[in-house]
Amino acid sequence: MKKVEPRTLPGFMELLPQEQIYFEQMKQKIEETYQKFGFLPLDTPIIESSEVLLAKAGGETEKQIYRFEKGDTDLSLRFDLTVPLAKYVAKNYGNLSFPFRRYQIGKVYRGERAQKGRYREFYQCDIDIIGDETLSPLNDAELPSVIYTIFKELGFDDFTICINNRKILNGLFESLEQKENASEILRIIDKIEKIGKDAVIDSLKKLGIEKDAINKILEFITIDGQTDEKLQKLENLKIQNQNYQEGVEELEKIVKYIRIFNIPEKNFKIDLSIARGLDYYTGTVYETFLNKHREIGSICSGRKI
Repeated sequence: MKKVEPRTLPGFMELLPQEQIYFEQMKQKIEETYQKFGFLPLDTPIIESSEVLLAKAGGETEKQIYRFEKGDTDLSLRFDLTVPLAKYVAKNYGNLSFPFRRYQIGKVYRGERAQKGRYREFYQCDIDIIGDETLSPLNDAELPSVIYTIFKELGFDDFTICINNRKILNGLFESLEQKENASEILRIIDKIEKIGKDAVIDSLKKLGIEKDAINKILEFITIDGQTDEKLQKLENLKIQNQNYQEGVEELEKIVKYIRIFNIPEKNFKIDLSIARGLDYYTGTVYETFLNKHREIGSICSGRKI
């Protein structure tokens, strides 16, 4: 018989017992924090019907799906916890109380290139607040409070929750007559931390955007100062666009409520370059960074859809 070498597939992780203990302790602290904030547990299947899972997918996401057939059934491994949640809410709508607050910690699967910090099987720790009609901006401010509490529970002090609002960005692009390029522009500026300013400029030029508009976009996303100074500068731009004005107003409210939640000023800031790539994000967006390890990238993200 052929000798089989024991090995783990690339992009899949197995821990030694002591490491697994540390992992379970971290997971427990995260779960307990979710529960303290009133989120309810939910567990959805790892395998879903491909028709359901891929209903809103496309592009790179669809290429990364682990998809297979069993008999005449087309199946896929879940690539995130959000699509299964949407299915769950739609299926059980009549039996749920809204706003529906759920948390889920579970494995997801993406067939992307395995590399340091990028796995094909990994855990997502999700919380969502699902509204029926509209939700108070207070909910948008509560999520950074959850993030802050978790990081403190895990022993981190030097971190920053970066906050922005997609309406502001969309309104800016509309005012520059770049609405048709908004999705691509957002994807490009979302990478500014990774690829740098010059690469962003080159990418925007390839979209056919004029130099003056590029300069205004870069000037906008690099607005500096303390939180209140940035809010004032956003108002001072006097951009006459409804999306833009609503976004600034929402951002002001989020900052107000974040302060009510007693998140220290050193642990949050407005960052106008934060976009959270996908174009169905419509409101507040978040990225969280360890200040001394920015090379890792965002380690906790959020958005309003």
